[in-house]
Formats: sequence, structure tokens, C-alpha cells
Amino acid sequence: MDIITPLLNIVLGIILLIVGKKLYWLLVAVVGFVIGLTLATQYIQLDPPWLIYIVAFSAGVIGAILGIYVQRLAISVVGFIVSGYGALYLAGLMGIKAEPFNWMAFIIGGIIGLLLVASVFDWALYMLSAWAGATLITRTLTEGVGLNDTMGLVLFFVLFVLGMIVQAGLYREKPKPVPVAEIPVEQLAKKRD
Repeated sequence: MDIITPLLNIVLGIILLIVGKKLYWLLVAVVGFVIGLTLATQYIQLDPPWLIYIVAFSAGVIGAILGIYVQRLAISVVGFIVSGYGALYLAGLMGIKAEPFNWMAFIIGGIIGLLLVASVFDWALYMLSAWAGATLITRTLTEGVGLNDTMGLVLFFVLFVLGMIVQAGLYREKPKPVPVAEIPVEQLAKKRD
């Protein structure tokens, strides 16, 4: 079970980096899964241990269903959680470990996430999914593999920017071709010359 969680985190992080905007419900499902996994491992003693993954999977399914049926609300909640947790994690990588600052980082990051979702919804999906994917991967490597905090911080921002670039390139809107019947005669005459 010790190897399953880090592998899941890395695979889910890569998926979010690449297709998080397109499959927004998957972003909500992954956040639900990670929250369910975290809560189940910390607060519930289940025997056999694989039941923890059933609880986490159930939370992910609930997140996916909410993401599909109440999209704006689900993405707003996920925006707050992802941005807040990401800010909290980055504060830790930068050496800020004092308790009141942790809550401030979470709340400020969460508010920024909410503002992003409210103002630029499509770009917020790019940013939040890249942020969540970079956080999952970097956290796994710093806590599980022992990558130092400075390298973790650099890796986080490289993955975040890379995720934004990949998603913006894959999912940019292509201009729709105009049917010939809708082009004015004057423009057709100019094209012939």
C-alpha cells in the first residue's frame, strides 16, 4: 500500500497537467479522491487497508457527479481548495512553518482561486488543473522520494508552467471556417486577384 499512493498521486498529477481543463469533472473527482484518501488515512482505521481506497474512490465519484451537475459551484469549491492547499504547500517549501501563516496562506490562496473562477472561468480551469497536478507530483517527490525543498519549488513552477502551456496549446479554440455562401461578393473578387 505504501507504493500505491505515491504512484496514484503522480499518475493523477500528470493527467491533471495534460487534460485538466478539458475534463473538468476529472479535476473535481481527483480533488475529491485526494481529500477522501487524506481523511481516510488520517481519521479512519479501516481493516483491510484497501478499504481506504474505496472511501477515496467514493469521494472521487461524488466529486465527479457534482462536477457534472453543478459545474460552477463544484469548480468554485475546488478552486478554493486547490489554490488554498497549493499556497499552503508552497509556503512550506519556502520555509514558512509558523501556524498562523499556514492558515493565512490557505485562506489567501483559496480566495485567489475563487476570484479566478469568478472572473476568468476557462483560464481558471487551466490554472487550477495545472496547479493541482504540479502540487500532487511535487508533494509526492518531496515527501516520498526526499527531493529537497528548493528543487521541489523549482519543479513545482516548471510543472505548473508546462501544464499551462500544454493545455493552452491542446485546447485553444480554432477559428471556425466561414461558408462560402456567407462571404460577400467583394471579398471573393479580392481573393481572385
